[in-house]
Amino acid sequence: MNSLTENIQVKIYKDMNGYSFPVIVRNGLPCCLYLNAYLNGNHSSPLSTTKSRKSKQPTSFHTRKKYAYELKFLYRFFMENSIDLVERVACGTFLSIEEIDNYIRACKFYVDAEADNKDSAVVSLTDKKIRDAIHATFNSQPEVSAHTFNQRLNRLKDYIEFLYICHHYDKAETEQQISTDDQFNKFKLYISAAISNSRKDNTVVKDAFESAIPSDKFFELLDVIQERSPNNPFKSSKLRNQIIAQILIDTGVRVGAVLKLKVSDLVDDWGNPRFLLTRTPNDPTDIRRLPAANKTKALSVSISRDLMKLIRLYIETVRNIAPNAHKHDFVFISEKGKSIGNPISYNAIQKIINTFGQKIGIALHPHLLRHKWNEIFEDKAREKGFSADKIEDLRKYAMGWAEDSKMASVYNEFQLAVAVAEISSKNQSQSVPNLRGD
Repeated sequence: MNSLTENIQVKIYKDMNGYSFPVIVRNGLPCCLYLNAYLNGNHSSPLSTTKSRKSKQPTSFHTRKKYAYELKFLYRFFMENSIDLVERVACGTFLSIEEIDNYIRACKFYVDAEADNKDSAVVSLTDKKIRDAIHATFNSQPEVSAHTFNQRLNRLKDYIEFLYICHHYDKAETEQQISTDDQFNKFKLYISAAISNSRKDNTVVKDAFESAIPSDKFFELLDVIQERSPNNPFKSSKLRNQIIAQILIDTGVRVGAVLKLKVSDLVDDWGNPRFLLTRTPNDPTDIRRLPAANKTKALSVSISRDLMKLIRLYIETVRNIAPNAHKHDFVFISEKGKSIGNPISYNAIQKIINTFGQKIGIALHPHLLRHKWNEIFEDKAREKGFSADKIEDLRKYAMGWAEDSKMASVYNEFQLAVAVAEISSKNQSQSVPNLRGD
């Protein structure tokens, strides 16, 4: 590894107001002032006219965190190849087609894992060993998703545009400036074409007929999450872990909703127990390094009477007697170690669900439970005789999606595949002649 790219990490800091923000650092110091200025700016550009660019809403923390890992990938790649993007843009030379193509290839084959903030190395494509490894593992090692690939290309395009604005935008027209503008426009045309093509180049094929979680494994999961189950994989915190899993399974909410859930959000109505799913970005009471976030609209989420009883039991017997828990209103807390009593972390919930998955023999993560909820919701809604339009409206409300959201079609792939298979099978049975003649 190039010494210039050693110890490059994404670190999360809090400002004086308690707001979290990511910084890309090397040996503990910001690795590039321009890179971090772009990362934590508002990402608006006088060159862009899209609706998203005109929005006055600040970029959310979790979006900036995602950008941070994309930018770290970008920074490592170009530094490994001895390319200083700031200098290139400042002097008006930008990138050659070969250099852009090398970056495009790197974006397809290298995954920069952010789990637990452990950073994986990004190595140069000019290294013969790496080229050989790519060739040897081309069919066995999966490429990154089309979305990840597309986002990495977009990050390069936007960052180069940011640097261009910093150094050249609105400057007096000179021969040198005309040449620089011409080089910049050529770069934008080339990278924009690559981005456009990347949307059509999704090599990851998902079997739409496959259920998010097979029925037999799902019933196993419902057993192992129970506090009193002999198959429960945990030695401690069983009640908390059961409730967290139960909320994700029963409601289909995101992890962020569980992390943000506060005691004051619980509505203990005997006839309709529920909790309020709020949107409070940059909550000053959230002391977590990675604060909780709810991506969906604020709404009321109904839960069963039994689940509400378990939540109240947990609050009264575990949460209320834990040190530090009185300092905040979040329901779920860390139950041991130095962070005891503090709000539970995102990684902790990921680990809980992953451990349940390991017990039943599948790779399980919280969002998979959201997909499974949608499958079950579709079945139940059809049983009640709701129309397709009514089901979509109900799903949008339950998921907290906007009215114009297209997410329903994503979660409905399984049901669509089943319906198509049933229709196809019936047509085939009617059209194929009976070869036995009876």
